[in-house]
Amino acid sequence: MPSLFCLIRVLRRFSMTRVFPQLALVLLISSSAWAGFIRGQVKYANGQPSDHIVIRLRGDRIGYQTEQTTDPDGKFNFDGLPLSTYHLTIEGQGIRPYEKFIDISMSKMDYESITIQLAGESKPKAVPPEGPGARVDARLAAVPDKARKEFDKGRECMEKAQDIESCADHLKKAVKNYPEFADAYVILATAYLQQKNAAEAKDALEHAIQADPKVPEAWFTLGMLQNAQKDFAGAEKSLTEGLNLQNNSPQGHYELGKTYLAIGKLPEAEQQAQIAAKLQPNNAPVHILLGNIAWKKQDAATALREYQEYLKLDPNGPMAPGAQAMVKKIQDWFAQSQTSPQ
Repeated sequence: MPSLFCLIRVLRRFSMTRVFPQLALVLLISSSAWAGFIRGQVKYANGQPSDHIVIRLRGDRIGYQTEQTTDPDGKFNFDGLPLSTYHLTIEGQGIRPYEKFIDISMSKMDYESITIQLAGESKPKAVPPEGPGARVDARLAAVPDKARKEFDKGRECMEKAQDIESCADHLKKAVKNYPEFADAYVILATAYLQQKNAAEAKDALEHAIQADPKVPEAWFTLGMLQNAQKDFAGAEKSLTEGLNLQNNSPQGHYELGKTYLAIGKLPEAEQQAQIAAKLQPNNAPVHILLGNIAWKKQDAATALREYQEYLKLDPNGPMAPGAQAMVKKIQDWFAQSQTSPQ
């Protein structure tokens, strides 16, 4: 399913009045609605990182496949993925095969903490499927067949980045056939956002919430849209509602952190950003947010570390040029003041 966390890019500038009066802080609100990522770390049962392990990723509904090898810390990073469902597999001499179904069509991002078993070790017990994908499947089970078929067509159309108008038409038919189809309304909102039609997107999200107020993705997407429109009071309410339903959403905490930063609630912003970073350790944009918060607190040393951490995680990412500029300017300031960051 295409991302229900469809974001709009908005630039906000904040200034420091004492420490860096010559610099402006750029806060990037969003990233591409069409690119997701799957990141994680692979360890052995004894807790040691599994380096040089080949991770293969294959699209479940799209013709996409790729692979990469874990680094010395056992970490891997698949960026720029089409928003869909995937099969992640690990095979190799001396280890038990590992396979995981991953759905980033709704959450846009996924972090996997994988423990692989050596061939001689006992196989761990299977864990029942859970998470956003399982909850969506349960909701879709109640949808009439005609509406479900239009929904599937619209979802596939969005995944393949086909004509957005055509995708929206299928989704409109889905909600017409089943007016309580909350998930279809959320994806329809995503289509409207791709058309830069924020008013229709907001209307679709409000319909989704009215149909089923227990769909967290509707609240999160509405909150992101409200952030982009600078309706921070509305964003705070929407994102809090979403987190009440799904408190382990890194994107929800991240977005709420941006809301609090925008309205000057720095302790709350920092708390939300730190939760997001803990839930999604390799989520590079969180470190831009943490850097922005530190800067606003006039903590230059922490801001520098956070911007550098972003560049370490995503050196070619959309916020990399801004982060590089900030790192240079802060380092220049330290050099000129003959002060070293701690």
